Amino acid sequence: MFKEKLNLDDRDSIIISKLQNNPFTSQEDLAKELKLSQPSVSARIRKLREKGVLQQIVGTNLKKIDLPMAKIDISTTETESLLKEFQGCPFFINGFVTSGKHNLCMLFIAKDLKTLEGIVNYHLRCHPKVKEIEMNIIIKSAKDFVVPLNLNDKQQITCEQNCIKGTRKFY
Repeated sequence: MFKEKLNLDDRDSIIISKLQNNPFTSQEDLAKELKLSQPSVSARIRKLREKGVLQQIVGTNLKKIDLPMAKIDISTTETESLLKEFQGCPFFINGFVTSGKHNLCMLFIAKDLKTLEGIVNYHLRCHPKVKEIEMNIIIKSAKDFVVPLNLNDKQQITCEQNCIKGTRKFY
């Protein structure tokens, strides 16, 4: 089903599967398994990346570390502008425009629950574009969940949004 939707042949599927299982699999090993030349495998990988079908994310596996993560469901009048406001937030992982009661889901991670509460209380709950909010702490991940994690403490302390201090200015 996905192969047809993404316009992939069997060899492309094998390349993606092998790289998902082990991102360090060499092109030479893939070429041997697929009975192709290494340059052919390289060309296929390049095309898969150009199409956006194959991405490489360097990050931290949240399933294996002990940092609190929050899923915040929001009803807002402007999903895109709210997502844009958080693009520079070092605690923001990702956001999703959704259907249903809440039309925006945002994921945040922090070093402690107090920081997550600060983001919610001092930025989201009082935001003029937010009508309703529900915060849930994620207890456990079923699968590995790798995300780029901002490990720059200086950027976290000097976060220009000032969510935690309660001095956030809305745009």
